[in-house]
Amino acid sequence: MSPLGLLIAGPVADALGVQAWYIVGGVTCLLMGALALFIPAITRLEDRLASPSVVVSETASVPG
Repeated sequence: MSPLGLLIAGPVADALGVQAWYIVGGVTCLLMGALALFIPAITRLEDRLASPSVVVSETASVPG
């Protein structure tokens, strides 16, 4: 993904300027983080791992 990101970032930074590119990137990251707060599958991602029944079933299936 790095080459693809650089392929996009280079021309955009040349066109808008590096400072504008950092602002656009920062705002995009903030919006994606805020959006993730409203997606139930993401907000409950670790609930499944904290459940003792899941931990027992995972360790029971390990051979040895």
